[in-house]
Amino acid sequence: MTGRERLINIFKRKKVDRVPVCPWLHVNIIYKYFNVAPEEQNWRKIGDIVLPEMALEAEEHFGIDHFYRSAYPRHQCDEKSSSDGKWIVNAVFKKINGRDTEITTIKTPEKELRQVKEFDQTSRFTYIEAIREYFIKEKGDFDQFVKYQPSFDEAIYPAIIDEFMGIDRAKKAFGDKGIIVGEINGAFNSLNVYRNLELIMMDPYTDPGFYKAMIEYFSNRSISSIRKMVKHGADVIEMAGNLATSCVGEKFFSSFVLEHERAIVEEIKKLGAYSLYHNCGDAAKIMHLYNDMGIDAWGYMTPPPYGDVDFDEALKVINTDIILMGNIDQVNFLIKATPKQVKEKVREILEKIKERGNFILSTTDWCFDDTPFENIMAFAEAGIKYGKY
Repeated sequence: MTGRERLINIFKRKKVDRVPVCPWLHVNIIYKYFNVAPEEQNWRKIGDIVLPEMALEAEEHFGIDHFYRSAYPRHQCDEKSSSDGKWIVNAVFKKINGRDTEITTIKTPEKELRQVKEFDQTSRFTYIEAIREYFIKEKGDFDQFVKYQPSFDEAIYPAIIDEFMGIDRAKKAFGDKGIIVGEINGAFNSLNVYRNLELIMMDPYTDPGFYKAMIEYFSNRSISSIRKMVKHGADVIEMAGNLATSCVGEKFFSSFVLEHERAIVEEIKKLGAYSLYHNCGDAAKIMHLYNDMGIDAWGYMTPPPYGDVDFDEALKVINTDIILMGNIDQVNFLIKATPKQVKEKVREILEKIKERGNFILSTTDWCFDDTPFENIMAFAEAGIKYGKY
């Protein structure tokens, strides 16, 4: 059975020869494998962060199944100017207090909107970003998006088509060895790109109509991006839902989040792709609601202290037709454990899950720079050995 057959069959709920082994080797691990210097890393440029051929070579070295995530449009939320002059975008990148900072302004006939985003090279192979000031500070700011923002197809897609072409390139590179995953924000996460999380948590109570209009508007733009990803060859769409965790509460999630996430999942299904719901944090209080979302898979069942998911409880709560993924901590355990301890942990997880099936062996999120390569190898070796059906 090829790697692609194994993973596609899992998503089709068909029998496989063994559990797929897919620790999340993010871009930083690929950079570390090839020892790419920070100044040569492609974090902010248009195009693939790493070439799919590089990821393939590194993953082949570790002996894992290929669940390729790097070929996705990183700039799908970037704002582009309209041709009619009613939506003028200007982005300035500079150092502020020693930190890389991007200040983006949008001018419309009525207002000027502003976003401030900070970037930081947190380690030799990892570069992160964080929004410090959001475009939508009040209701009138959102009105500008509805009135003047150019459509995704008109302004965004043509400007970043090279990133979507990266999905085509990955599809060709991986062939029958694996599957291609497009990453996108879910409904709640999409809204947080434009509006502060604390305000989003209050909006459904202070102005329900305003909240509903925003989350539907930005969900539809995410769906536009998903359509392009699938058109270019994405097999699975991983939609980020990590902001709507147990912290928001069961009532909030069921009342203000669930239906909007479900709408995106339904669109993914219509397009002939599979859905993976990404919540790498707390989920104990809301994970039973995932059964009503229509998702194909949920990752990443994060245990304490970085999440609150009890693996045994998750096996009881989540419907058996939903694929589960993750549960092995990469923050502390995978970094500090010995290869022997890694193998023992993998065996423990697989002994519990094999009877249930519909499982992809993975970490609870992406592996950090200082993850020992020998532990990734041990993870893969144990997954293959103990995951056979």
